Amino acid sequence: HIDMNGILNIKSTFDGDNAVEYRTDAEVEIKNGAVFISYAENESDYADTTTRLGISPDVVSLNRFGRFPAFFLFSVEQKHLCKISTIFGEADMVVRTDRLRVDIGESYVAVELSYEMLMGEAVSVCDMSLRCDF
Repeated sequence: HIDMNGILNIKSTFDGDNAVEYRTDAEVEIKNGAVFISYAENESDYADTTTRLGISPDVVSLNRFGRFPAFFLFSVEQKHLCKISTIFGEADMVVRTDRLRVDIGESYVAVELSYEMLMGEAVSVCDMSLRCDF
């Protein structure tokens, strides 16, 4: 069990729109071969919200707490029921992960992720990459 500080860089696109990039300080915990990263969300989009990522070779989880809670689970070729809160209220959705690459090094973790969010008939295609150096 190791605790340390890190710098997290996240880049994401939704439905091919311009990439959103976010860089922030993070707390990193390594436990049982998995990496857990906790950070405060971007204040302009997610005020009073923190996120905890759980990263292992085959599964990534995202738990958002505070004003805009959410829960996502990503594992390749599996569908997971997830929850997200918006300014309009809480919504259920299905997340289907198409691609997940995890690289856990001695002083960093990197994740490449492509997934679809399905809400009723609506489908959003999303890509996210993150790297945390610690």
